[in-house]
Amino acid sequence: MRNKQLLRVAIRFFILTFILTSCNGARGKTTPTPVPTPITVEKPVYTVERGTVTEVVQLTGRVTPVQQENLFFLSDGVVEEVLVEAGDFVEIDAVLARLDEPEQYQANLATTELSYIQAQRSLEEITLDLPVKLAEAEQALEDALEELEYAQAAVDTVGAPRVTDTLMLEKFRADYAITEQSLKTAQARYDALAGRPETDQERYNALNALIEARRAHYLAAINLNWAEGNLTQSEIDQLQTDLIIAQANYDKAVAEVELWDADNPTGELAMAELVLADAEARFIMAQKALEAIELRAPFAGQILSLGIAPGSSVSAYQAVITLADPSSLEIRAIPGADDLLKLGIGQQAVVRLSSQSGQELAAQIINLPLSIDDETGLDNNVHLQLEDPTITMTLNEAAVILITIDEREDVLWLPPAALRTFQGETYVYVDIGEVQRRVNVITGLESTDRVEIVSGLEEGQTVIGQ
Repeated sequence: MRNKQLLRVAIRFFILTFILTSCNGARGKTTPTPVPTPITVEKPVYTVERGTVTEVVQLTGRVTPVQQENLFFLSDGVVEEVLVEAGDFVEIDAVLARLDEPEQYQANLATTELSYIQAQRSLEEITLDLPVKLAEAEQALEDALEELEYAQAAVDTVGAPRVTDTLMLEKFRADYAITEQSLKTAQARYDALAGRPETDQERYNALNALIEARRAHYLAAINLNWAEGNLTQSEIDQLQTDLIIAQANYDKAVAEVELWDADNPTGELAMAELVLADAEARFIMAQKALEAIELRAPFAGQILSLGIAPGSSVSAYQAVITLADPSSLEIRAIPGADDLLKLGIGQQAVVRLSSQSGQELAAQIINLPLSIDDETGLDNNVHLQLEDPTITMTLNEAAVILITIDEREDVLWLPPAALRTFQGETYVYVDIGEVQRRVNVITGLESTDRVEIVSGLEEGQTVIGQ
């Protein structure tokens, strides 16, 4: 480039001298001005050499905490209070800042939590009571069925024709007399045992015998009264009413059994489970609502940066605080998209830290991004860790990272400036005496100062640069 500029200056000087000479010649004869010799621009010359070509990816990074996170609110709002300052150390789950009107959300959380606890206890009580309640309901159903059968039998008896057979009438009278005597005997037996506890088996048997005697006597009296024509219409109506009531009691007992059936989707257990699920959902929603206005520390660490103050307006998911754990440090760098394709987890690297006076420290890649995309919000960093954990690093200090991708020994090479490309082909101009000949070449490994020549040239050949 400098040679071309000198050539342009010489040409301009020559033209200007020619013009001035012509003008002076018009006035009279002058001494001729010598024409300057044109400057010859020499192109750089390179020699094909044999040696080692090493491809190295160089990155610039910083020392950062292994655990670092940008924190944000989950909803828009105005900051009511900030409970930390930059540099503060905080424990996990500590409240760092709040948006306006936190009391409303706290009260709602307390109310829904109470409902949730009550629903849990209710379900536990129903689960414990279920066997007892179901047994009681099934017993009540049996009793109701028995009463229904008695009432139906009484109505069926009333509907039968009157008996005119003297023998049958004699039988009804005898049945009545026998049942009356049995009732008196059962009543006396029960009265004698009535003072005993309800759980006494003998008293329980006497009670059943008394109930059965009353039922038999009741039916015998109905039969006899009907046979003799002694029932009134009001008595018949009463029997119908008793049947209706018995049927209603039976239906109620059936519903009660279903209510305490564990498999019934509308039973007490199922309803208690639904109430608990609803209370739990409301409690979780209240928690999330409170979380949306409270900013808590997801881990114990130090506040590295603080971007809010009371009265600040914030948007949901806008980073406002950076929290980090400074006790564990690593090195991070953002690679280019092309460099990322050459890197892999576990690769060795050499790191030069600004605080280590140019020492080259062994390190290893421990994590990589899948791609480089700032719009995704994902981590775009290459993460490296020193192999010697005793080396002291300073937070945020600069680091130069050298990662050897490949190395080839005893190969032909040229500097990148010696190569030319056109329409996808790479070529050079080889100096052959007074002639320059274009030669296409195939290149291999490339570094900042050397390019491997796979084919097309031989060691020692002279190449003319651009």
